[in-house]
Amino acid sequence: MNKSLNFQRWLFMNLLLLLGLGVIVSIFSFLGNPLVSPLSLFSGDNPIAGDLYFHARLPRTLLAVFVGAALSSSGVAFQSLLRNPLADPYILGVSGGAALGGVLALALNLPFSLISVLAFGFALGSLFLIYFVAKVEGRLPAHSLLLTGVIFNAFAFALILLINSLVTLGEAHQILFLLMGSLEARPMAEVFWVGLFTFLGLAILVFQSSRMNVISLGDETAAQLGVTPATHRKIIFFAASVMVGASVAVAGLIGFVGLVVPHVCRMIFGPDHRVLMPLSALGGGLFLVLCDFLARTLVSGAGFQTQLPIGVVTALIGAPFFVWLMKK
Repeated sequence: MNKSLNFQRWLFMNLLLLLGLGVIVSIFSFLGNPLVSPLSLFSGDNPIAGDLYFHARLPRTLLAVFVGAALSSSGVAFQSLLRNPLADPYILGVSGGAALGGVLALALNLPFSLISVLAFGFALGSLFLIYFVAKVEGRLPAHSLLLTGVIFNAFAFALILLINSLVTLGEAHQILFLLMGSLEARPMAEVFWVGLFTFLGLAILVFQSSRMNVISLGDETAAQLGVTPATHRKIIFFAASVMVGASVAVAGLIGFVGLVVPHVCRMIFGPDHRVLMPLSALGGGLFLVLCDFLARTLVSGAGFQTQLPIGVVTALIGAPFFVWLMKK
């Protein structure tokens, strides 16, 4: 590591943001409507508070952390992979496959526990299909991967619209909420699996971060520096796509997280992927926890018997940022 990045500085920045994330999670898991007091969890005077916290608030907040980390770190990976600063985790088609699996499960009236299973199965199937189609003579060119993902997403969403036109009004409403993104009503077992896939994928991406620095310089330069772009591109693509598939399978489509957070972190901490990758993951978790809090509370006290889908909140924040980014 050079003078601008030593292990002590890297560790300090990550521990600082991790501490901030822990504080935010601890605070926001108690906040909401109704407010849950930490003392009520252990006093035994209010058993409803314990059920609300351990079966609703805490799983939802942890899921926001894992999904935010997965989408944000995947955004960094895809921006490096495609050498495109406007790439996001949903651009390569895996999200379309996961959403199609979830919509199909809803249309078939499958049990709630099987919806995320089928969605993740479709995500993995899409991953291998996109890889097979995009591969050219054993290599995985960035332009071929991008075009294949865009075409597959368009095809998947055409099938989603077809299914949506054939289902009942209630099922169409469920499909709409899936496509807008939601973190509620997920059991802790699903949260655990999303966390596991996020941790494994992030570990691979952190390990590949130094190669991302080289690949971002171009394939010819990378080859001259002893890095095989095709091999590492496959590893990065698979690790990031599995994280995206797991996130979409349980939370639906939550846009702009993988676009906003990496660019904010890049502006603050610089373009070095060794720093950018872990800090973007922590920043993504922090960002989505805050967005989920807004989704839970913005209209809860305004006479509405509903909550905002979290995808609406991230879009309201991310869309203006995207426009500003294009102008830059």
